[in-house]
Amino acid sequence: MKTNSANNRAKATVYAEVLLAAARVKNNVFAVANEFDLLTKTVRGSIELRKTLVDKTVPATAKRAIITEIFAGYASELLETFIVMVDRGDLAVLPRANELYTTLAEKALGAAFVDVTTVVPLDEALREQIISKYSAELGCGVMLREHVDSDLIGGIILSTHGKRIDASVSSQLERARHVLSKTF
Repeated sequence: MKTNSANNRAKATVYAEVLLAAARVKNNVFAVANEFDLLTKTVRGSIELRKTLVDKTVPATAKRAIITEIFAGYASELLETFIVMVDRGDLAVLPRANELYTTLAEKALGAAFVDVTTVVPLDEALREQIISKYSAELGCGVMLREHVDSDLIGGIILSTHGKRIDASVSSQLERARHVLSKTF
């Protein structure tokens, strides 16, 4: 008999594989990876949304309407997969399914996804510089998932495969504050 953890891993794998197959048909693998990441962050960041989606007293039609409204414009294959996940009471596997999808998508595309966060959108020259540097460093193609965060003072944050380079002005100021607080 499978443990609950093993059962959840198996479910997450099925969701990720089914979603990847559907995204491949629509030649939409990378865009779905970006949207799946945003969807997961949105759900994880909203207690109210999570409570509603797991509440057995909320009708499935109402949950579908909420999902469709909040994630309007997202790939239909992602929304359909997410709706099935919610309908079956599998919301707990969402983060793991997202991670697995990203891994499978990277393999399918032969590229690593690098998250890049800046205060303003990247220009083409910086985008190409990042791609070139990380392609050489990682030994494979690189696809950037660009994020704009107006809370950054400036600089850049890069992350991939659990590694993070924080060259933002905010983090540099925090490091300086930390060093100065230990000095005095």
